[in-house]
Amino acid sequence: MINSHIHLDFDSVKSPSKTTTGIIVPSTGKDNWDNVISYCTNDNNCHFALGIHPWFVDNHQMLDLYSLEVLIEDEKPVAVGTCGLDYIKVKDRNKQRYFFDEQVELATRFDLPLIIHSVKATEDVSVLLKSYSKSRGMIHAYSGTLQEAEILMKMGFIFGFSHNFSNPHAYKLHDIVKFLPLDSILIETDDHNNSDELIEVAERVAKIKKISVEQVIEKCEENTCKLFNLT
Repeated sequence: MINSHIHLDFDSVKSPSKTTTGIIVPSTGKDNWDNVISYCTNDNNCHFALGIHPWFVDNHQMLDLYSLEVLIEDEKPVAVGTCGLDYIKVKDRNKQRYFFDEQVELATRFDLPLIIHSVKATEDVSVLLKSYSKSRGMIHAYSGTLQEAEILMKMGFIFGFSHNFSNPHAYKLHDIVKFLPLDSILIETDDHNNSDELIEVAERVAKIKKISVEQVIEKCEENTCKLFNLT
């Protein structure tokens, strides 16, 4: 299995067992850019992304966007992220939008996919992405509506689902996964401490789609490799 979004550089997140054959480690900002790069340097199955998470935009200045651009050019991440909008945890919407816009522009310029965090902001995320016709990527730990998912899917974006999705009572998310084609689904564990619970996410997708777990794992691996251009 490939874990499409895991904060393995966090002390609270346990390393996965050998059942996980590949991982995408996204950064949250300048304070851990070096960490995610060094974490993945000597492991061909570990891939990093570089970005500025909306939770931490207040810790960043415009100059940090230039530093991010230089790092992207020098270090060749597989994606720009985590970036996006969060209207629950962060009050300054204008600064969030500015940093998100700049990172979408960087991803477009470097022809990289985006890893997007969107909480109570999916409509604004969609509007901004429409300004960049070549943008692509994943909305990780998706929490928007079915209608918003349909709009984003038509724009070419795909959706990550994490450990909270494996809850049998997560009915809204289950309905969204039932609607989405398997081509549009990724599995992840985000910052959950036990990354081996990735299998539980795959099992829940399989149950909803009424297919085998093996089919889910194979297709989600294919989706991850295609999005992030993994070889």
